[in-house]
Amino acid sequence: MPYSVFLNSISFVFAIVGTSLPCLLHAEDTRRPNIIILYVDDLARGDVGAFGCPDPGTPNIDRLADQGISMTNAYTHNAPCSSSRTALMMGMYTQRFGKYGLSRGVPIPEDKATLAETLRDAGYLTGFIGFEKWDIGKWDQGALDRGFMEAAKQPVRRPKDGEDTGHSSWYLDLDGSYLTETEGDYAVDFISRHGKTAQPFFLYYVPLAVHTPLHEVPKKYLDQLYPEHQGEYRPRQYLRASLLALDIQIGRILDKLKEMNIAEDTLILFSSDNGGDPGAEARPLPYRGGKGGENRSNLQWEGNYRMPTIVSFPGTLPAGETYTGMSSTIDFYATAAAVAQTELPAHCEGKNLLPLLLDKQQPDPDRILFWNTHGSQITRWKQWRIVKFRDEKSWRLYNIEADPLETTDLSGEHPEIVKTMAERYDAWLAEMSDPVKPVRPPDELYEHTERGRHARRPFGSGWITVDEWDKIKDDVTQWSEYHVRKKIMDNTKR
Repeated sequence: MPYSVFLNSISFVFAIVGTSLPCLLHAEDTRRPNIIILYVDDLARGDVGAFGCPDPGTPNIDRLADQGISMTNAYTHNAPCSSSRTALMMGMYTQRFGKYGLSRGVPIPEDKATLAETLRDAGYLTGFIGFEKWDIGKWDQGALDRGFMEAAKQPVRRPKDGEDTGHSSWYLDLDGSYLTETEGDYAVDFISRHGKTAQPFFLYYVPLAVHTPLHEVPKKYLDQLYPEHQGEYRPRQYLRASLLALDIQIGRILDKLKEMNIAEDTLILFSSDNGGDPGAEARPLPYRGGKGGENRSNLQWEGNYRMPTIVSFPGTLPAGETYTGMSSTIDFYATAAAVAQTELPAHCEGKNLLPLLLDKQQPDPDRILFWNTHGSQITRWKQWRIVKFRDEKSWRLYNIEADPLETTDLSGEHPEIVKTMAERYDAWLAEMSDPVKPVRPPDELYEHTERGRHARRPFGSGWITVDEWDKIKDDVTQWSEYHVRKKIMDNTKR
């Protein structure tokens, strides 16, 4: 049953009998929709065709937009990557539990459910792909520790200098396999295995692409985009080829859903963790900014936060439309919980997007968003954006709709607007916790968790269930990259 029809019928019954919504929904003898979140790394809004990029390379992301709704005023809720991903998975401002900036190794709350835990407890089969970009919590809060029931193992990368804990490659496995393609294989396999079962699934697919270094992309993708090219490639050409490789995997996902006749039973939420990398010649237009810069100066601009966001739910949501209301990646948690027909935890701060996208609810004209990360203090409200960076004492004010490149500071012309927004920012910040330091893992795990910057994660090939993980997670020889690589190389020598 399409969600829109279902929503109408349930709302009517709810009004008549006053029964709780989750109880009614679970009483329905129907399979609830599947949920897929595709969270790309460092994808600038202006690098997607559906959001105005003139360059080829995203036909399948554009296809996703054609069958869904493009969110033109959508934001990542915190940045850079670790805090961005944590905000999505927790559905809240990460500053509430002391996570500002990157702050890898800062724990997520034990008493607040992740999105995966909420969906697992609601009866979903929860699957994860992309351990390199889990990037959440402390050393013992990996994906399989916080709600995922099965996960694709992290491929073992080429060693740096012999059999040490380092690696010389980001995207190439020991056997030369390309990570983006491997992760795509995992996604198709997961959907094939679970798409027709009685249990709905939640797939959180977080590829490393298009994070640098990008020169490891197979030449076939460069040849496809630039068949006449000779000589060295520019950074942007590597970026476009890497994005094409990812786009093809997204196309395989869409094709598999269609082939299995479950496209209309699947909600897809697509976005990026933060802005693009200027070193890769990412295209943030019509905005500016992205990741990096001196003292992370690029983070102060709109282009690091406004993301190429798409919501697709064929048969429920209209196709090929745009939504201009302000939204955030913390809304993904609330939206997924609504589709799963389960109660939203009290700590979540996002909104269910579906009533907005179905025109059953009007956007809140007073919605306001805040950021405090790596010296950037930012507030977004209506058409306005105020910014302070590092040691600046006064707020700058931009009309982001009329001046997307933020070239003209209007604070002198509209002091009352600056005052209103600054007061709301100060009130928000006063609610937040003090910054929390990362938690150092035990000495025996220090190097195997990249000096505490990553949670424990199983290396190898194939899938691992949470039950299998629980049996080996306390034995580093069973899962760390160093030990798994050594076993593979020893077997190869025999």
